[in-house]
Amino acid sequence: MFSNSWQSGAEWYVIRVISWTEENVRQSLLQRREAFSLEDYILEIFVPTHDSVSVRAWWVKVRKKKNIFPWYILVKMVVTNESWYIVRNTPNVTGFLWAWTVPVPVRWEELEQLKWVLSEKSEEYKVNIKLWEYVIIASGPFEWSEWKVIEVNEEKWLVKVNVNLLWRDTPVELDFANVKTKK
Repeated sequence: MFSNSWQSGAEWYVIRVISWTEENVRQSLLQRREAFSLEDYILEIFVPTHDSVSVRAWWVKVRKKKNIFPWYILVKMVVTNESWYIVRNTPNVTGFLWAWTVPVPVRWEELEQLKWVLSEKSEEYKVNIKLWEYVIIASGPFEWSEWKVIEVNEEKWLVKVNVNLLWRDTPVELDFANVKTKK
């Protein structure tokens, strides 16, 4: 991910990009690097992402890459007039972070912190059941009945719903696998 070799003045820089274009900018920079023969100056291009897993009802898992720092990518490069010009004028790049006349490299401590964030967020789980929405119970005596969610416990993967028993609302805890969100 981040090589520690600081050969010939190469350092990491933060590039601002237009939202949702981070991967496209990365591909464009790779193509431009090759087209202008700047392989010795633009060394690495990195979009900081992690896997995000969204858990829906009945344990349906949806995986997707999620940006840790939207609108930013990192480029390891040797700054010359030409390399700076090529990166700055790539489509969807709005500029270097902290750059007025000369770009400022990322500090070593900040790179170490980013490495730590990437290792900690290796896989993030999100639950798609929200408080006060209606869910359908998938199994048990109340199968296919519809009830309002009054509590969501993501740590224990439990949802609490109010079930009407003998004309009284009674809270019942259910596993995420036993409920389905109403569409």
